[in-house]
Amino acid sequence: MVVNTAAELCSEVVETYQPLHVTLTIDIVDKRFGPVKAEAEISISPVQSKGILEVLVEELESEHIFADENGSIYGSFGIDQSIQIYDEVLDTIPFEALMGHKNWKDTVESYMMEDKLKSQLETVLKNYQFSDLSGKYKFRKICTITEIQFGK
Repeated sequence: MVVNTAAELCSEVVETYQPLHVTLTIDIVDKRFGPVKAEAEISISPVQSKGILEVLVEELESEHIFADENGSIYGSFGIDQSIQIYDEVLDTIPFEALMGHKNWKDTVESYMMEDKLKSQLETVLKNYQFSDLSGKYKFRKICTITEIQFGK
């Protein structure tokens, strides 16, 4: 089915695409941690005022992560928190790329492919700022996704 107006596209997207539940296994480059499990809800959300669809992490939460400071001036900061990411835009799709095209759903679904989502989620995780135990310092950790599973 071809959609020709922004309102029609928004309506079709809301009807067709429900939030996608994703389970992740994350490796954080830090010898104090093993693999960390996380769950996320990914959605495609129309923003009619901007003329785009947003591929959005509605919510990503990991299990609790704890590591004490190792005591050295050159050592690592301690961590006592979960990774929590809300309403983070992974990508945008302009309406113009979809309206008037018979295969618009294929285009939208290409943004939800496993490899593409994995890469985008890794980028978000690499930019995530952890806090030290005191809450005074913020820092980043290199994170990679070793496993991604799609569920209902």
